[in-house]
Amino acid sequence: MFSVLGSDGFGPARRIARGDDWFVNWADTPGLFVLPGGDWVAHWLVKSGPSTYAYDVVMARSSDEGASWSVPVSPHRDGTPTEHGFVSYFADSPAAVGVTWLDGRLMARAGGEKGAMTLRTGVLEADGRVSAEAVLDERVCDCCQTASAMTAAGPIVVYRDRSEDETRDHYVIRRTADGWSEPERLHEDNWRIGGCPVNGPAVVAQDERVAAAWFTMGGGEPLVRVAVSADGGRSFEPADTLGKGTAVGRVDLAIAPRGFLLSWIDRVDSSGALVVAGYDWKGRRLWQERIGHVDAGRASGFPRLGVLTDCRPVVAWTGRYDDEQRVRVARLVVPEACADARGVDRPGTNP
Repeated sequence: MFSVLGSDGFGPARRIARGDDWFVNWADTPGLFVLPGGDWVAHWLVKSGPSTYAYDVVMARSSDEGASWSVPVSPHRDGTPTEHGFVSYFADSPAAVGVTWLDGRLMARAGGEKGAMTLRTGVLEADGRVSAEAVLDERVCDCCQTASAMTAAGPIVVYRDRSEDETRDHYVIRRTADGWSEPERLHEDNWRIGGCPVNGPAVVAQDERVAAAWFTMGGGEPLVRVAVSADGGRSFEPADTLGKGTAVGRVDLAIAPRGFLLSWIDRVDSSGALVVAGYDWKGRRLWQERIGHVDAGRASGFPRLGVLTDCRPVVAWTGRYDDEQRVRVARLVVPEACADARGVDRPGTNP
């Protein structure tokens, strides 16, 4: 489902697809991406076998702003009843979308040998063909979201790695004229954990400027970090740390006219709070605002942050409203072209 925000608020909820064989999960969620050429691309998850985590990514395209959608296709063609999900997008061209996903095909090897979760990518062309397929990393964290963005030099992908000793720090991969780079560690958090924290990163890019945000407990305390790059992600400045000891994580980023915005969930008493901060491209935190209380557990989902054409930031999350689980939206009041935040509109709801 999707809804479009107009001058009079959100329009009615409209259907992209439906099915009774979908994989529905609080962390691995459907997505919608708008290409520079105007087409929309959506994805969702369809079961491929009886196992709980046997599901495929399927994608459809619309050239009429959601009025109609193409026949769904999958970016992967391995045919294994294993996990495929946690999709992120980048605009490979005005009409072609780059897709990055977690791929579990090696976890169902013949003979009972269990392989690792892999990170893979491909490009969905305008005619529905999948090209430029590649394996980016052969061993990654099983269920943390991936994050992708397009820089002036090419796409950048940020993800949570998984080493042989169970260190699960974030890594960066870039596509250059010579192909995809080797993975490079974003920050030495040295977080060793014997399971997936289900708490992936976020990344945005504007020309050669990149911002990446992530959650970690590498030092024994939960916290959120954000770091900037001025060279397309080849190197990053020292990270800013937020929510030390209280962060739940679930970060998101959005580009603003004078920098970028960061959102995350923080723990307050026995509940949670949704927090947004504004940064310039030098990595300086300009302001920080608590939006309101949210569930610190799974009910709030993974909040999503955006900036409207009039520079008003919008953040969306899930929550209870009139005893039903709904999508909730808040528009931040940010005077002077996102330079300074001093208030929040009353949250709206959407089915």
